[in-house]
Amino acid sequence: MMSNKNKGILIFAILYTVLFVFGGVKLLAYLMPSAIANYLKYLLYVVLALYGSFLCKDRLIQQWNEIRKTKRKFFFGVLKGWLFLFLMTILFELLSSILRQFLGLDGQSLNQSNLQSTFQDHPLLIAVFACIIGPLMEELFFRQLLLHHLKKRLPDLLSIILVGLIFALSHMHNLSLSEWVGAVGYLGGGLAFSIIYVKGKENIYYPLLVHMLGNCLSLIILAISSM
Repeated sequence: MMSNKNKGILIFAILYTVLFVFGGVKLLAYLMPSAIANYLKYLLYVVLALYGSFLCKDRLIQQWNEIRKTKRKFFFGVLKGWLFLFLMTILFELLSSILRQFLGLDGQSLNQSNLQSTFQDHPLLIAVFACIIGPLMEELFFRQLLLHHLKKRLPDLLSIILVGLIFALSHMHNLSLSEWVGAVGYLGGGLAFSIIYVKGKENIYYPLLVHMLGNCLSLIILAISSM
């Protein structure tokens, strides 16, 4: 019989998958005014992030205690992870750009354009979600839960590739060719975070801090380009 904790993890995984991977949260826009729907979407994201943190609190505390004993190792691990993320992001963004030119596609992915427009209207809100809550939620789901459980049943490399692909596809807003090509850019980050997680002995704080730093840098670049 499934324990209450495992039931909670299953509920968390289903809710996140339905609402934010398959875009079920978009239905809110059809049920209420768009402004209210957007704030409710953010509220649901926060609640789900807190719920996921509560479910994983034992592992999170244990992993934090491990880091406290090896602060120097953690610092250099995060630094190397961030450099690795930077290189992977450049490589896959370049690949995405080449594909766009080859296929004659203009513009950028909807995820990027939505982020830019929302940042102009609500910079502080986007900063909090992009730099703190978003990375926390994604690392809890994609690494702490999905990758952790896949590694028990599949080879590490296959697990990393699968989770990287799911991470990239979760940033698509529709099934248009432009969105598929845009997802290629996110594949670099998805693979990098998963590799960092595995190399860090499945300690979520390695990919989490790298993810936060990476998003902060992207946000700073976005803010500068918006001036």
